[in-house]
Amino acid sequence: MFNKNVTIKSVSENNDCFMISTTDSGGFNLEKKYGVVPVPGDTIKLYFVNGFGTPIRGMDLNGKSIYYKSNSQLEQERREWLDDYNKEKQEEFERNKIQLDADYESLPDVFKQRIDRFRKNNPNFRVDYESYELFCCKEAIKIANACETLTNIKKFKNGFSELVPTLSEGHSGNTFDCACYLARIYLESPDLLWKTPGAMSPLVGSKEYGG
Repeated sequence: MFNKNVTIKSVSENNDCFMISTTDSGGFNLEKKYGVVPVPGDTIKLYFVNGFGTPIRGMDLNGKSIYYKSNSQLEQERREWLDDYNKEKQEEFERNKIQLDADYESLPDVFKQRIDRFRKNNPNFRVDYESYELFCCKEAIKIANACETLTNIKKFKNGFSELVPTLSEGHSGNTFDCACYLARIYLESPDLLWKTPGAMSPLVGSKEYGG
């Protein structure tokens, strides 16, 4: 059994839980539904699922058990979370479907072929990944049209943001890198664009994505 004793340094709270920081710079949440109120100086024993850094399955406060979840309870929680997550994704897709369809229709054919490939290979692609992929494709077109050459794309990627003034805000490192890569392929070898890796393939795997 993996466990660790920690001392509470500070406690803050919201409507549902206490946010606890510890003297060893760690932190975790304790739901209020358990009916205990932690304070600085208290000792908490944390029980982990499979070693330090994995999910917490139980806690003791000053030597008294707060909760301890069995493997079956953890699995049930995981399934409930996954069901809720999938439901939220489906609802979000339904809300955004008209815009996603419009974004797809606005793409050049070589980008449409790319989306078609993922749709064909992964029946869940539209719900799970299409908004992410479309964002990268649209941004790639902006970059290619503004930069016009591979040299300028390289300059843009290295910090010359003024080359693409219409670039959207909110890029992650992955979406930015992917958009620049797709822009380069679009200018250099557009006939290969449809079979290059998906935007989120580095994060979830090519097979999962529909590659």
